Amino acid sequence: MNYLNKKYLLSAVKDCTTLIELNNSDGSSIIISEYGGRPLGFFPKKDCYSLLWINPDIKNAIKTRNRSIGGERYWISPERDYFYKKPETWEEWFCPESLDPANYEIKSSSSDSCVVSSKLSIVNQTTKDKYEGKITRKFKLIKEPTPTGLNYCGIEFLDECVLNKKNLKINGWTLANIISGGPDNPGTVLIPTKPNPKPLSYFRIIPDDRLKIGENHVEFKIDVDDIYKLAIRPEDIDFTKPAKIGYVLKMPESEEYGFLVKISEDIPKSQSECFDVARDHPDSEIGIIQSYNSESPDKPLLKYGEIELQLNPFKTIDGNSQGFAKHQLFGYIGSKEEILNTVEKYLGIKEPILF
Repeated sequence: MNYLNKKYLLSAVKDCTTLIELNNSDGSSIIISEYGGRPLGFFPKKDCYSLLWINPDIKNAIKTRNRSIGGERYWISPERDYFYKKPETWEEWFCPESLDPANYEIKSSSSDSCVVSSKLSIVNQTTKDKYEGKITRKFKLIKEPTPTGLNYCGIEFLDECVLNKKNLKINGWTLANIISGGPDNPGTVLIPTKPNPKPLSYFRIIPDDRLKIGENHVEFKIDVDDIYKLAIRPEDIDFTKPAKIGYVLKMPESEEYGFLVKISEDIPKSQSECFDVARDHPDSEIGIIQSYNSESPDKPLLKYGEIELQLNPFKTIDGNSQGFAKHQLFGYIGSKEEILNTVEKYLGIKEPILF
C-alpha cells in the first residue's frame, strides 16, 4: 500500500510506539509519533489518505530503528558537515541516529497539543568535534488564518535545539515528507518569490521539464522518479508573505486535490545566516527554501518528496548554541478549483499550471 489512512496507521503502529491523536471537532486529526518525535499522519477529514508520506512498512521500520518513517521531522544543517562521513568529497552519506530517529519521549499531551524531547549527540564530520545537547518539539493544533470552508488540519511547531558549544554555525531544519502519485500523477511544489527569481539546483542541474519559473513564483515536479533538489535564495524570497512553500497533488484514487503549506517567519533572511551549502556549487550561493524529489527503488511502492525550510541560525546563550523557531503546517482537501483558490490565498499565485 503506497498511501495510508488513519485506521491503517493506528493498526500498524499500535504495538511499536506511542501515538498521540490530536483531534478537531470536524473530524480532522493529526497523529504524533513518539518514535521519531514528529507528526506522522496528517488527515484533513475523516476518510482520506495522509497528506504526509508514511513508510508503507512502518511497523518494521520502527522495529529496526529505521529513520525513514515519514512525517515531518527536525534536522540540523549544514548537511555537508553532519551527514557525510567524507565531507570534503561529499561521500558516504549517513543520518546521525541521535538526530533521527533520536530517542524522543512524550513529556506532556492534551487533546490539542503535545511536547516531545530527546537528548542529542552529534559530530561535526569536518572538524571531528562532538557536541551534546537536547531537542524539544512542541506541537499544537491551530485554526486556519483565513476561513476557506474546506476540510483542513493545522499544526504549530515550536522547535528548540541546544548544544553545549558556543558560536556554532548551525541552522535548524524542518522537512515534511510528501506523497506523490509517481510519473503518472506527479505533484507540484509552489514557492512564491520576488520577480525574476533565480532558483538553485543542489545536487545537479534540474531539467526544464521539472522546473517552471513564473513572474512571482517557482514550480517543481514531485514524481519520485529521479533525484533532484531545488533551493530558493533569500534574495528571491517574498518575505511579505508568511507562507513560504506549498504542495498540490491530485489525491490517489480520488477526484479531490490535496494542498500542504508551510508558514514561518523564523527563517534566514540573508546568505550570511544560512550554512547549508549545495553539493554541486559549495562555494556559491545558498538556498533557504528547499524541495527534494527522491527516486523510488521499487517503483510500484512509491517513495516521497519533501518540502523544507532552513530555520533560524543558532545563537549563543549562556555559553551554549541554541536554535529556536516557530513554524506552521496546514493541510487541505477539496476540489481542484477550491484548492487553487486556497493556493492563491496563501501564496498569492494565480492559476498555476500544475505538473
